[in-house]
Amino acid sequence: MSRFKLEPTASVMGASMSWRRVFPGRADQIPLARQFAMFLFAETSIAADVGLVVTELSTNAVRHTRSGQHGGRFTVELVLGGLAYVGVSDLGGGGYPTVRHDPLNGPVESEGGRGLRAVSQLAAMLGVHGSPVEGHTVWADLICIDKPYEDPPLVTPVNPAA
Repeated sequence: MSRFKLEPTASVMGASMSWRRVFPGRADQIPLARQFAMFLFAETSIAADVGLVVTELSTNAVRHTRSGQHGGRFTVELVLGGLAYVGVSDLGGGGYPTVRHDPLNGPVESEGGRGLRAVSQLAAMLGVHGSPVEGHTVWADLICIDKPYEDPPLVTPVNPAA
């Protein structure tokens, strides 16, 4: 049984800021997608988590779908509000994304299967919509708490003794 919620995320509605960017479906674009996301979330407490989610979902799109084929692409969508929405859309193919529950206990040399599991542990909600034919959007909602703004300490000028 899949743990995905198969409905659109509610955090998209009424969000204060949103961004969407299309990347060529190549592995060298994944770090750029991560940098894009982390830059936009730099003033929040979840910038690193958003970067990890974008990296994992983009990697899956490039490795496991037609997005990684010649001329392919993937789309990163980010929404900053009370919940942060992170979605990556692919071109389909390769089956239906699912969270595997066994790989963390598997052999260390086992590659793959850990990405969506890691995302599911960071996310307040995780979901997927679409199909192998039309393409998928895999998304995660993360709880976003802004970093507290700290004023620089006040410095009292020192008056030399006369």
